[in-house]
Amino acid sequence: MKNFNPIRGCDDFMPRQAFVRENVKRTILTSYQKNGYNLISTPILENLELLSSSEGGDNLRLIFKTVKRGDKLDLSKPNLAEQDIVEEGLRYDLTVPLARFYANNKEKLPTPFKSIQIDYSFRAERPQKGRSRQFVQCDIDIFGDPTINAELDLLYTAIQTYEAVGFKNLTVKINHRQILNSVVLFSGFAEQDISTICVTLDKLDKISVSGVVLELLEKGFDPDKINKLVDVITDLSSNGLNAVKKYGELNLVVENLNFLIGSLNKLFNGRHNINFDISIVRGQGYYTGAVFEVYAVGFSGAIGGGGRYDKMLEKFAGISCPAVGFGLGFEPVCLLVEQNMQSLLTNQLALIYEQTDDILTVYKVKEELKKQYSVSLFLKPKNLKNFYDKIGSVADYSISVADYLAGKEIKKLQ
Repeated sequence: MKNFNPIRGCDDFMPRQAFVRENVKRTILTSYQKNGYNLISTPILENLELLSSSEGGDNLRLIFKTVKRGDKLDLSKPNLAEQDIVEEGLRYDLTVPLARFYANNKEKLPTPFKSIQIDYSFRAERPQKGRSRQFVQCDIDIFGDPTINAELDLLYTAIQTYEAVGFKNLTVKINHRQILNSVVLFSGFAEQDISTICVTLDKLDKISVSGVVLELLEKGFDPDKINKLVDVITDLSSNGLNAVKKYGELNLVVENLNFLIGSLNKLFNGRHNINFDISIVRGQGYYTGAVFEVYAVGFSGAIGGGGRYDKMLEKFAGISCPAVGFGLGFEPVCLLVEQNMQSLLTNQLALIYEQTDDILTVYKVKEELKKQYSVSLFLKPKNLKNFYDKIGSVADYSISVADYLAGKEIKKLQ
């Protein structure tokens, strides 16, 4: 028997779910645009060399790769390697395509350039709640501004956007990759170990300190250095930014983070919990400065995050260009909206007519109702009970042409 379920890690969306998603997407786009960001679009397929050289951390293991076509694919070749079979890859985020886009179009764009991307990305990972293989990302980025004002602009826009969707009491956690680098070096590790250690530290909230220690031991690192790292992380977790200066020449970094956190708290009048958190790493290796994540009540993981990635353009195309970006977690946001806003209505009305009704009258009634509703016409079925059992998945209200003309009330289906 054929299996009609969607591919694991991908989803079908019923009309009401699709309505919520499109409504959320419109709200996000409107908020982004009101804050001066500009919508662009890039292909879902990217050059594998670009994807694989992006320092995307664990995401590099999750790239969906496409097989060569036609004469390019020769399966008779002995000792086939992956490069003999694959050609391109599906993007695993929107940052790498944006960097390529900017490198290709920089002469036509202003500085700084503020972009919006709202589109699908793909990761070959184990599906779980809030994490799919195909998912929508809602990114804003700023190219060309090296100052902390770019992070302020970005996070101010992001928090306003969450509020526009309906979120309150957010937690915004902010860290800095230079702090993490200094902490790792202070603990005695080599510079080339920083990226590997940060990938493990990024799991701190999931596997706890003991899990971090175990994973670093499994990677072959010295136990004394691991213990020292844990002591430093514990100190910074307890004492925050005030303790950072003990672990390196980080005065400007601390000053910038204090400015960023203080400004955001003032701008939002304390409506959200915005603070420094040493546990925020962001696993991608391309981050170079401030990194941040947003959390909401009712969801265990982050519902958005980002950071500064000043070196990506230089690595891609030899272009020196500062950059900072934020990705709003569209999938967990929609999940929370569906859970917490069950009364959300699409304003869709089912208008039922009979075969004997005058069709011009039917359309006249439809036009009248369209002043207040989105109206779908339905020929009256033989089994009305079965009809009403199912129509609630696509409509919120119902009335027959005859009842409307008789002045009867419109029926709410929910």
